[in-house]
Amino acid sequence: METKTIKTDLKCCAMKSKKGYCPKPLEAVSDYLSKKWTISIIITIGNFNKLRFNNLLKRLGTTAKTLNNRLKELEREKIIKKEIFNEIPLKVEYSLTKNGKKLLKSLHPLIHWAEKQ
Repeated sequence: METKTIKTDLKCCAMKSKKGYCPKPLEAVSDYLSKKWTISIIITIGNFNKLRFNNLLKRLGTTAKTLNNRLKELEREKIIKKEIFNEIPLKVEYSLTKNGKKLLKSLHPLIHWAEKQ
């Protein structure tokens, strides 16, 4: 039986020393993390635990269209969850998933580093 080698693994190994890290996992998530407002959305929702769309929109100061797009992407990536309440008017709240909370926690050192620059 022939063993298949994944090219990304070879590239990753070529970038990594014995004591180093492979950048590929971070590059994989950078597609959605690097988009404007994404990190701000994660941090703001994390700061308040749950936020409704208009409250989040007001705090961020972005456009409704951009916010809506980013929220959909983050929901698709299972970083945030959207809870819809069957009320009139319709009530929707956004919060971080377990994975989103882990991401937020990993962003804290980066925030502290950026504050000192």
